[in-house]
Amino acid sequence: MGESSVVSQFDPISIDLIAQDTIALVKYLGIKQFNLLGWSMGGLIAVHVASNIPLDFELEKLIICASHAQPLESHYFETLYNLPKPPDLPKNIQEQKDKFMRTYDKGFIDYMVEHPDIFDKYAEIQLTSNLPFEIFKRQWETIKETNILSKSKTIKVPTLLIYGEADKVVPIKEGELLAREIPNNKFISFPKGGHTFWFGAPESIAFINEFLSN
Repeated sequence: MGESSVVSQFDPISIDLIAQDTIALVKYLGIKQFNLLGWSMGGLIAVHVASNIPLDFELEKLIICASHAQPLESHYFETLYNLPKPPDLPKNIQEQKDKFMRTYDKGFIDYMVEHPDIFDKYAEIQLTSNLPFEIFKRQWETIKETNILSKSKTIKVPTLLIYGEADKVVPIKEGELLAREIPNNKFISFPKGGHTFWFGAPESIAFINEFLSN
């Protein structure tokens, strides 16, 4: 889910609106030609952007990572969503790290155990992020109902799809569905990759760089 320090509990949230915000940001920055990478929820947004790119912009390449193609079922997020009040959050970096160790996939855990400095920094970023419970709930409401299959068929740019076979959040079959729908795509999967696949499969970064440079 995305961080939010602006959205109020009364403002609408939808993937399409966030895609419009993305285009508005690109326009504000004065960028006309760009590549776009979307991970998880960001992949849904990226597909919306790519399928409705304004004529005065040129999207060169698209990268979709660990994003679902059709309405998503998640026992973890649904249970969290149905809590009567916000859950107790970690109070310090060690508690945040302990939570990661309980809930994240093996590839992530193995990487962080081998790189304790990165683990500390990653936990600090998560600990200090602004993720209001009400905003999470409304993001989950739109995410779990989103279906991007029809929009994916309209994508015209070269597209790289990256998925982890050990992903417990978005099954790899979701990526395989997109691979059958997007006309010009390359599909890559990593056996040890979870939802944050780049930790369990750091070689994925080389594939991204190669795709963008060719």
